[in-house]
Amino acid sequence: MKRSRTRWAISLCAMIAGLSVAVLATAADRYTVKDIGVLAAGGTVESINNHGQLAGAVPVSQTRNTGWWFDGKKIIDLGNCGGVGCRAMDINNKGQIVGNIGRDAFIYHDAKFVDLAAFVRPPGIALAVNDSAEAVGWYTLIPVPGSDFPSERHAFLYRGRTLTDLGTLGGKESAATDISNAGQIVGYASTYSDETHAFLYQQGRMTDLGTLGGTDSRANSVNDRGQIVGSANVAGSNKAHAFLYAEGKMTDLGTLEGQESTALAINEAGQIVGTSGSRGFLYSQGKMIDLTTLLPPGSGWKTLTPRCINDRGQIAGVGIAADGKPHIFLITPAP
Repeated sequence: MKRSRTRWAISLCAMIAGLSVAVLATAADRYTVKDIGVLAAGGTVESINNHGQLAGAVPVSQTRNTGWWFDGKKIIDLGNCGGVGCRAMDINNKGQIVGNIGRDAFIYHDAKFVDLAAFVRPPGIALAVNDSAEAVGWYTLIPVPGSDFPSERHAFLYRGRTLTDLGTLGGKESAATDISNAGQIVGYASTYSDETHAFLYQQGRMTDLGTLGGTDSRANSVNDRGQIVGSANVAGSNKAHAFLYAEGKMTDLGTLEGQESTALAINEAGQIVGTSGSRGFLYSQGKMIDLTTLLPPGSGWKTLTPRCINDRGQIAGVGIAADGKPHIFLITPAP
């Protein structure tokens, strides 16, 4: 159902009539940028699939969000989600979307919501979904009434109406942030020493990926080649740096001008997007590149904060346009 975009503050002033078919490459010399529309303050872009479809959320009040997705031509409001609010956190190549409605995880397909609450009780949120409709996220373990134990948050895998608790690294908390089509799951979990470390979960086992010498780390994305990206604290300063974990080794990707950094997503070609300080970057061929330097001269974008990248090399996120307002952008490698 079409809704007024002034109510939830997404403008459809600029739409994508068609997406360029990009040649998948390790790097591209030229990029084009499309303005998909104005985004309300606090709104997010969370995911992009290989068809250039996006998913995200915008706030409609101080306590409630509403989800949206972009089908390649127009932005679709997911509605009021029963009046309790919702967020769209990931979209796979089949157009299936996961997120949360109020306190319940959901999967959305063919204009229908499937509430995972019956299988993911107590409440939580689905953060990622692969092309087999396997969803991951976190749910809340509610203590036995009368006990002195606080509630805990644990990572889960939802597959075929079955919930699997992925456990922790010895501590009380964990969350799964991504799942590949190969079934590898990444996220972060607390340890016996109460640190938070990135993990890889596969074949029923959670593996601690360690840090860059500091105390904490977090994995945000994994591709089908098993390459993992995220952020980890470094020795000495204990500041966070973006990392790439591959073949059993965590590599520091560095920063832009000494700022802290985090890697948010990786595609099958090994291209990585993330942020360093207030700037967005593309990491390709061993180099961290400021996203704004990839745009044509006079594009008018003041800042670009990427959130996701697909296998075509398209990058999506939120940027400040020439009008000084946050807009949804889609960057495409030139053919």
